[in-house]
Amino acid sequence: MMANSARLCKAGRQLREQIDDDYPERDRRSDGWVADARHLAKGTSDHIPDSRTGIVRGLDIDADLGAHKEEVFALVEKIRKCAKNGDKRIKYIIHNGRIASPILNWKWRKYRGSNPHISHFHISFTTLGDNYGHFFVLEGDSNERIKEDGRDLAQDIRSDSPSDLYGSGLRCRDNNQCCYCCRIAEHNQLAKP
Repeated sequence: MMANSARLCKAGRQLREQIDDDYPERDRRSDGWVADARHLAKGTSDHIPDSRTGIVRGLDIDADLGAHKEEVFALVEKIRKCAKNGDKRIKYIIHNGRIASPILNWKWRKYRGSNPHISHFHISFTTLGDNYGHFFVLEGDSNERIKEDGRDLAQDIRSDSPSDLYGSGLRCRDNNQCCYCCRIAEHNQLAKP
């Protein structure tokens, strides 16, 4: 498989896009996805394109997210919780000398590889991520309480209110499938007298 025909799996592209949206000023120097000579020599990396499809299932994201350098730990934790909560596209995560995978139910354990992944974090994806590029529900990503007109949209809203989420025509990034605003809207719709 030639490197120029390699492509990142759809799940990897989606997760990278979400991170880019949340951290537009982040450093990208340690980003990567397709195997370099070191990965090729090792022969077992998820950065190596699948020999049949050309799909790469490994993604590195620079640990420097910009203004708030410590946020990388929170972001990696959100991705770990997403996997623990059932997103089967994520195979494992490596960061800061630790790895999390289904082996210990997504608990962190010491990573014994040669690269402790301090300047970046690594996510490997399962084959489910090859063609399934839907939005990743990262805990804390879409559940902040939005303020409108000085009040909390997460409170119960009368169905005739101008802030009614159904009536407003607002849609979330996931087409009303699983984000917090949709769950609130559904709850409010079911709670109507």
